[in-house]
Amino acid sequence: MPASHSLHYRVHTRTFITLVLVLAIVTVMLAEPPQRTLLREAAAAQQAGDNVTALAKLKRAAKFAPDYPRIHLELARLHARQNDPAAAFASLRVLADMGLAFGELDHDPAFAALHNEAAFAALRDAFAANARPLGLAGETRRSVAGVTGILESVATHPHTGETFFGDVRNRCIWQRTDDGSLKKFSADDDGLLGVFALKFSADGRTLWASSSAVTAMNGYRDSDKSRGFVAEYDLASRKLRRLHPLPADDREHVLGDFAVAADGTLYVTDSTAPVIWRLPPGADALESWISYPWFISLQGAAVSSDGRLLFVADYANGIWRIDPVTRQATALRAPAGSTLFGIDGLYMAPGALLAIQNGITPQRVLRIALTPAGEASAVTVLAQDPQTMPDLSLGQLAGERFEFIGDSGWVLFDDPAAQPAAHTITLHSIPFTSTHP
Repeated sequence: MPASHSLHYRVHTRTFITLVLVLAIVTVMLAEPPQRTLLREAAAAQQAGDNVTALAKLKRAAKFAPDYPRIHLELARLHARQNDPAAAFASLRVLADMGLAFGELDHDPAFAALHNEAAFAALRDAFAANARPLGLAGETRRSVAGVTGILESVATHPHTGETFFGDVRNRCIWQRTDDGSLKKFSADDDGLLGVFALKFSADGRTLWASSSAVTAMNGYRDSDKSRGFVAEYDLASRKLRRLHPLPADDREHVLGDFAVAADGTLYVTDSTAPVIWRLPPGADALESWISYPWFISLQGAAVSSDGRLLFVADYANGIWRIDPVTRQATALRAPAGSTLFGIDGLYMAPGALLAIQNGITPQRVLRIALTPAGEASAVTVLAQDPQTMPDLSLGQLAGERFEFIGDSGWVLFDDPAAQPAAHTITLHSIPFTSTHP
């Protein structure tokens, strides 16, 4: 089972993985990635009973997006239907080698004829092993009590140690008190929508928040769907300075995350429209910076320490590497035996990216080692635990540790009308390797 979040940018299903397709390198001239076309054509061919064509289409799709789990799952199913168990097991082994869990293996009708094969039992064991807790040595935890909404983000002030949370459901920013409970930081008349990412300016004087209208927030109206802005809070006065809105248009927008560059520029990702927005220092409103038709569901963003590269997670594309000067975007190639699909939060660490990967099963925290040129050289799972980390959201670097929310509350609001009881969430903190490449 895959992602446990349920909006446009996080698809909540009970299938293996529900990410849309993508490509390897941006070519703006084409309307969509080749994989998307090929998967659609493969499905149509299977419906028409032309499995030969379907298989050829899927194999071509795998060449364009070798780390897209859905392609390998569809290949395994088709091979099994064609009575080619060796090929089916090979495709399933690709998924197991990515560290994914597939609890529905025994119940998928496509594999019913394979149950008595020795390789089937071995794969079942491999998928089960992939679901076990991992990387929890040295972990510490903090609890936050009295949560009634969806805590999507956390930000701890670098000087005062105060911890703040963005709440999508309750349309506000909270502050954690000494006893672990919450008190409201933002004012009710600030006009916030669902609050997603929180980050501080380099000098610690400003708290930035991305805010957008989504159905999970209280008081949602259809007329809100195109609204979004970045809120700027003054930490000294504890008051809203101003809102930096999106340009008015008829498109849906969700400003899910952003990165703050060394010069104070904000790069803001849009999970619904294929746009990266930019807020230069001193600007009043967000401006469209890059718009590519192959952006599918943009999420986390991180700027290299020298400002030379911007990395942006795309839930259904992997990770884009962008040159801020030329604005050229290239998809990172996933190292063998890994997948960069389903990544939400993205953070720059020395010599690496840290990533919240909540679009696969099990949800997990990754360290993606980078070469000096910004290529992905290795992927390591830092932490996973389906029991204590079932609903990962955003995190933050804190010295030599990475802190993140393990049970944000999205699953409690699959029904927007739900009114669950107040609950306690957990902040996990793990060490990460900080060696330079």
